[in-house]
Amino acid sequence: MTISRRTFLQSTIGGLVLLNLPLGVRRLSHAEKAPALREFHFNASVTSANLGTGNDFLAWTYNGQIPGPEIRVREGETIRVILRNDLPEPTTIHWHGLPVKNAMDGVPGVTQKPVMPGETFTYEFAARPAGSFIYHSHVNYQLDQGLYGPLVIEPAHAQNAYDIEFTVMLEDWVMKDGGGTANTMRRPAMGMMHGTGLRRRGIRQGPGPLLEPIYDGFAVNGRAFPSIKPLQVRKGDKVKLRIMNLSSATIYDSALAGHTMTITHADGNAVTPVKTDVLRIGMGERYDVEFRADNPGSWFLAARETGFGEGTLRVPIQYRGVRSADAILPVFNRRMRFASYGDLRTREPSNTALLGPAERVYSQILGGGMHSPYWTINGYVYPDAERLLVERGERIRLRYSNHSMMPHPMHLHGHFFNVVNTSLPRELWILKDTIIVNPMESIDIEFLADNPGNWFHHCHNLYHMEAGMANVIMYAS
Repeated sequence: MTISRRTFLQSTIGGLVLLNLPLGVRRLSHAEKAPALREFHFNASVTSANLGTGNDFLAWTYNGQIPGPEIRVREGETIRVILRNDLPEPTTIHWHGLPVKNAMDGVPGVTQKPVMPGETFTYEFAARPAGSFIYHSHVNYQLDQGLYGPLVIEPAHAQNAYDIEFTVMLEDWVMKDGGGTANTMRRPAMGMMHGTGLRRRGIRQGPGPLLEPIYDGFAVNGRAFPSIKPLQVRKGDKVKLRIMNLSSATIYDSALAGHTMTITHADGNAVTPVKTDVLRIGMGERYDVEFRADNPGSWFLAARETGFGEGTLRVPIQYRGVRSADAILPVFNRRMRFASYGDLRTREPSNTALLGPAERVYSQILGGGMHSPYWTINGYVYPDAERLLVERGERIRLRYSNHSMMPHPMHLHGHFFNVVNTSLPRELWILKDTIIVNPMESIDIEFLADNPGNWFHHCHNLYHMEAGMANVIMYAS
């Protein structure tokens, strides 16, 4: 389904968007004046779901749909989301990537009390900056049960014109009642403390955290192949894809057959355009990419689990006027261009990037997973983890060293951070909020302490976070 952005906004003011994403969205005229306040009503509940495979199961959803409604607003507006909890347990909503005020960040026990069954809670915050963001529950394993959706903030002024855009959400699924929690087991905590270097005090004997599940479905916008609707493009279109990884435990390599993608934004922040054949995207990351529709036919945008098959997850891109045919898959090989963090440069240098050296440096050693049910930072398991103290106005460096055999997409709430790249001048370091730290890799980030409060910092592999790989950034009072 393709609609104009004007029709899209008029049909969603004060309400909810249509089902069956992705929608092709034509560019909105910036002469149109949008309202200052955009209000949305979300109901979190247990719902019968089907990803198009014929297999019905119970999922946890916002407004009875997978994914949740797309929130699409313009920069500078105010977003108000009234959440009603009809789940059997407490819940929250976290606005991933947006530097909201601390009380709106949605982390139970850190920024707010959880919203209890039968209660409502109102989130309200400014829609800025422009970019591609996501929202999801931050309670237990609810993200892996279906509580997530996209949030798009369009720029206040037209930028980098394109003809049509699509939101493309990559999702891993266990298609059973309860989602990811239904296809896994708990590892025992008993006897696992010896020789692991864990520093947590008072771990009780008994069951440990859940293991990562074995996923039996990979979906795009809530639909598994072959039931995914093709993205319809016209020859000559400049096409924008907002690719978002909503998965709980899967990193993907994605490629578009017959075309070259150009990365224009990383985690909502503009970068100098970089061409790539393969886009690696970790849990919680978002990339805006563009391509020119100059090769008529039927092609797959395919994403595979890192190191696995040729098309674990796929969505067809169909040119209008081309007769239906089997879409062509990309062939992944070593000759393909692969844009890394080191290839990206910010397109909009900010004053924060021009500040001097970091005033505080915190080493963050990522470990665990070997003969232990826990994942750790500096040997600690959350909530009995270190607090990283900062003063407002300081520039803080986090120095990651991954001593484990698993990649960890590390996410910082309430701030964007610069990815330290010593081969570039500081003013060109990219801004992100989530970064993959690969096994046996070391990488540094820096951020300006400009948003007071206590902020969660964690691995965005849900099963690593729930097993302890988290701590809190704490502003001095």
